[in-house]
Amino acid sequence: MMMKRDLIVFEHERFELTGYDVWMTAGEIASLFGVTIMKVRGIVNRMRKDMVVNLDMISRYDLLENGYKDELYNLECIIAIAYNIHNGLSVEFRRWICDRVTRRKERAMIVYF
Repeated sequence: MMMKRDLIVFEHERFELTGYDVWMTAGEIASLFGVTIMKVRGIVNRMRKDMVVNLDMISRYDLLENGYKDELYNLECIIAIAYNIHNGLSVEFRRWICDRVTRRKERAMIVYF
């Protein structure tokens, strides 16, 4: 059963979230950053080997309709992958994610009568 999940997409020259429960396949991440699936899988394997992140905590498998499983990576892992890719899209993504983290929320003005 395929799980409902959200993605990060690059449309109209900007990154957008489709929601807040982000889980993406190696193919989707490769497409997002303009690299090959092999590049993404190589980075993931290197992170596993170097124990940079605990991939057991930030990846999981989704059962596909054909009975095969596909590994999915959460936002934390996608960010780590982005820091291991050195091209324009990954640089823009890193800037975008840092901006989202540091953006100040507009505070509603409270008026007392």
